[in-house]
Amino acid sequence: MNSGPLSGLRVLEICGWNGVLAGRLLADGGADVVRVAGHDDSIRNAPPFFGETSSSLQDAWYNAGKRVLLSPGQRVIEELVAGADVLIDDEGSAATHETVAARAVEQGLVRVTVTPFGLTGPWANYRATDIVANAMSGSASVTGDATTGPLNGYGNQTYHTMGLYAALCAMAGLQSRRRTGRGVHVDLAAHEALATCTEQVLMQWFFPEGGPWRSRVAERLGSLHWSGAYDVYPDRDGNGLMVTASLRPADVLVPWLDETGEADDLGDRERYPTVVELVRDLPHVMDVLKQWVGNHNADELFFEAQRRHQPFGAVWDVPKALGSPQIAARGYLQDVSIAPGQSLPFPGRFFRTSADVRHPQPAEVATTADIHWPERGNPGGRRTFSGGGPLAGIRVLDFTHVLAGPFGTRVLGDLGADVIKVGTAKRGGGANTPAHPYYLSWNRNKRSLSLDMSLESARDIARRLAAECDVVIDNFSAGVLARWGLDHASISKTNPRITTIAMGGMGSTGPWKDFVTFAPTIHALVGLTYMTGLPGHGDIGYGFSLTDHLSGLAAAFAALEGVEYAHRTGRGLDIDISQYELGLGIMAPAYLDHLANGVDPLPAGNAAPFGDMAPHGMYRCAGDDAWIAIACTNDSQWNALCGVLAIDSCQDWDTIEGRHAARNDIDAIVATATKTRDRFTLMDALQAAGVSAGPVMNAEDLLTRDPQLATREFFGSAESERFGTYGLDRFPALFDGARPARYDGPVAAGIDTYDVLTTILGIDDETFASLMAEGALT
Repeated sequence: MNSGPLSGLRVLEICGWNGVLAGRLLADGGADVVRVAGHDDSIRNAPPFFGETSSSLQDAWYNAGKRVLLSPGQRVIEELVAGADVLIDDEGSAATHETVAARAVEQGLVRVTVTPFGLTGPWANYRATDIVANAMSGSASVTGDATTGPLNGYGNQTYHTMGLYAALCAMAGLQSRRRTGRGVHVDLAAHEALATCTEQVLMQWFFPEGGPWRSRVAERLGSLHWSGAYDVYPDRDGNGLMVTASLRPADVLVPWLDETGEADDLGDRERYPTVVELVRDLPHVMDVLKQWVGNHNADELFFEAQRRHQPFGAVWDVPKALGSPQIAARGYLQDVSIAPGQSLPFPGRFFRTSADVRHPQPAEVATTADIHWPERGNPGGRRTFSGGGPLAGIRVLDFTHVLAGPFGTRVLGDLGADVIKVGTAKRGGGANTPAHPYYLSWNRNKRSLSLDMSLESARDIARRLAAECDVVIDNFSAGVLARWGLDHASISKTNPRITTIAMGGMGSTGPWKDFVTFAPTIHALVGLTYMTGLPGHGDIGYGFSLTDHLSGLAAAFAALEGVEYAHRTGRGLDIDISQYELGLGIMAPAYLDHLANGVDPLPAGNAAPFGDMAPHGMYRCAGDDAWIAIACTNDSQWNALCGVLAIDSCQDWDTIEGRHAARNDIDAIVATATKTRDRFTLMDALQAAGVSAGPVMNAEDLLTRDPQLATREFFGSAESERFGTYGLDRFPALFDGARPARYDGPVAAGIDTYDVLTTILGIDDETFASLMAEGALT
């Protein structure tokens, strides 16, 4: 059992893959997490294993820091429920403790039930493995290209997304309990949660005329980002480099190309007098970059680009990703004992706090005699609910921009926190204004304050506001907030309860701390781009900025960890979220397989990464670009699939190992059987037979053909001066049967400046006018 920011919190985990990371995150924070599992638990028995032992490396990773109780009786489970602060369960376990859990919620339990589709709706009982959930969320519809068909993103990304959301919901539930004096039951749906984390998929549908996209339905573009400004190109040796023309192309990128004599006509001032003309001719700019990369070495260009503050990223495989000097300098890998007498370099936490203790350790197998949880007492608080959401009363000062940070603070705003978004003069254009769909997508439910932080008077206002907040969050380069006097050491002198969160790309220390990164940079460097592809074709990668979304969720969870710590100790946390280390964390099973067994994994398309499911793929159906994802996790599901698809050779492959070895032959047989079938009808038939299956869905499917999302009223709307009424995705969970209700779109930059300064700081009209005249308020 750990100590740390969440020390004293008791968490009972009775769930499968969708919730397992939530318990791990809470254990990382110091909570006492007890996982109840059977001897046949799918995670405990998941490959890969440590050498010739039966020790699962995935079990070691996802259950680090927990105590595992194997097959206890019903009475023991009920006693644990009675003593827990938080219960994380799923559709497979809820029936065993439903009555006692429902009663315990009334007595203060925060229950987070994590299911593929939610507890209500026509698909409530449907199954979804990682590949099926990704297919149905919109993720696979934009991953891959026109020749590959849809691809599943590598590495359990459904479960990582769900774990972060579930941990966040647990912390939100604890805040609600503190205010109301009663527990809460959270109904968290993976189908909804994943749809919120697909960047352009919903944005293009909601804003068909709002950007550079050619189609309202987002396309599969391979390694090309939807903006057209990021792509992966081969160097002279065939190694990939992620390059971008998104940052200072006119004054940094083109002069660099000119130095090497390879700028082509990009330096022609008559043709390209300003950056505007370069952006308008972006396809040509990217073509010049492609030719340039092909003449050089990817690693050399990567390091030189970063020296020039350009967010390039070399596409590295797993062994090379693990050789990063940033990993070594920050001690991200440390030896821990995995099996008796055997140790292994083990990855670190998803983020770091000032109250962290020891490196994550594999779970302990416990007995009932080891666990002493007295019955949960009255949680206190007012036995009333004043509205405003679970996080009402928490105030956040938000200095973030682009996607990762704004998405995290959007989540906090959805749940009722008072988020004050600070716009600065330097970052006040393009996608950082309410006239852009990107800004509208990630900045709802926030108050807008505009400051010119180059002026001391504006910085003084920001410091005074920080003194009245619970959380300050930024994703500037390392050191910017410290120069403004807004780092943790400075703010905590007047506000010891403050939690500060720095969301630097590489973290606040190490030789790469000043590197400039966006999600495609991170994907490339950690191996995610390389592994999300076909055999011999490691240059495709994820079809959207996955790690930006996950970093945002991590930041929201970390913020609430800090608030919880302040409640217990009177002091906030200083939190370092390295988006790079989060990217390393979501690749950890592949790293552990390499470190333990010397495995150098190769891209394998839609095959199960560790061979534990077969068939496992996406197959054509009747209709234009129509596909269905199917995953058989055991022999009975294979037999059921053969029955539905009328496959005669079922008995030829009666083990998962045999089917995985023959997966190409089996995929061809399954594809022949599905190609004339309607994908939705086939899903229903396979689900009725107990097989995890679902159509590859795009935004049009989600908005117009998805009865589950419609029944649960997942989509809403807001108003914009430029776009009028536009659609939006709502928070992907219900709290005691009701979804958080407030979804106010941003109106205009700085529109709330007067309200914020007069109501929070008590600034009078004369002072406000003086600040306006000085230019401190922009």
